[in-house]
Amino acid sequence: MYLAGIDEAGRGPVLGPLVLAGVVMEKDDIEVLVQKGLADSKLLKRELREELYQEILEKVIDYKIVKITAQEIDTQRMNAINLNKIELNSIVDILNSLKRWEKAFVDACDTNAERFELTLQNLVNTNIKAEHFADKKYPIVSAASVIAKVTRDNEILKAQKEYGVDFGSGYPNDPKTIKFLKNYYEEKSKLPSIARRSWDTVRKIIEEQEQSSLDSFFVK
Repeated sequence: MYLAGIDEAGRGPVLGPLVLAGVVMEKDDIEVLVQKGLADSKLLKRELREELYQEILEKVIDYKIVKITAQEIDTQRMNAINLNKIELNSIVDILNSLKRWEKAFVDACDTNAERFELTLQNLVNTNIKAEHFADKKYPIVSAASVIAKVTRDNEILKAQKEYGVDFGSGYPNDPKTIKFLKNYYEEKSKLPSIARRSWDTVRKIIEEQEQSSLDSFFVK
């Protein structure tokens, strides 16, 4: 039986892309990977995650990766397309592109998983199951989560080399990320292209920097 799984990586970060991955695998091949330690990518050490990434790509019947840049996210949100809708559109695109799958499992991004599942069934077909934490429950979704996570990690590493700074994970709670954003804006009076300008974290940094500049102006 050929199963499809879809998951994302990078929904919450203030830096870098949102990555969605879909994979189609034969059920027996999935079981082999489970024996080797396949699980939700967030629960795996980097070394095992990268090893499984290679093995998954060797065993897939088909796969598709969608990378949505920070600029694309901001543009869509400016046009009143929220993050759930952005993900939904990409998931539909992936499901329609993948070949030979008989049943698909998707990690639901909507707070109402049943509503999200019904939407996908109406837009694609009825052989789709969407649940919260599907990446922990269904190994085929775990496989997709590994592909998405490693792809995003590689994008972050490329960006760090480009900017010459280890800015951490890109998440708002990472001190390295916040320090990078503050220093970059202070030095260049603009944001790096990998920053999601529509995030509250970025707005606050800009407000703080502008207020600091204004205070310095009046002190002088």
